[in-house]
Amino acid sequence: MKCVTTALAVIALSLAACTGPRRAYRASDSTVDALVMVEEAERNSAFKFYDASDGCPSYRDGTNKKYMGMVRAKEEGAPFPLPVGTPVHVFLFNPKDTHLLLADGGLKSVRKRAAQVTVTGEGATLTATRGPEGIEWTFTGPVKVEPASACED
Repeated sequence: MKCVTTALAVIALSLAACTGPRRAYRASDSTVDALVMVEEAERNSAFKFYDASDGCPSYRDGTNKKYMGMVRAKEEGAPFPLPVGTPVHVFLFNPKDTHLLLADGGLKSVRKRAAQVTVTGEGATLTATRGPEGIEWTFTGPVKVEPASACED
């Protein structure tokens, strides 16, 4: 079962990577490209983005209107257009961790690995690394950062 789940996650990651970011922002939203990066060990991962302006998003992709898209994680970084001034959840998705996260506590476990960011201008960089406590985030540039659980208040 573990192999089937991993295989399905890899297929979903591959298909979603082909579509790139969704451009479902409101017409009044201006966007800037944020640079997202990972360390070498996370090369098979992807960053997924969810609109958190109306509260906590579900981390399901398919028909979720809050799902903004994803970008493959790269050491040299990859740009992703984010709306200026809108809270967005950033989640580092790794197919080999997916079944463990769902078994460990579902959305609460995913939210621990996510960060809520609000980009306020150009030049924002988001970096994810794996530390002793799990995924650790580093942010530089014009970006406001909160824990992903901030939307629960």
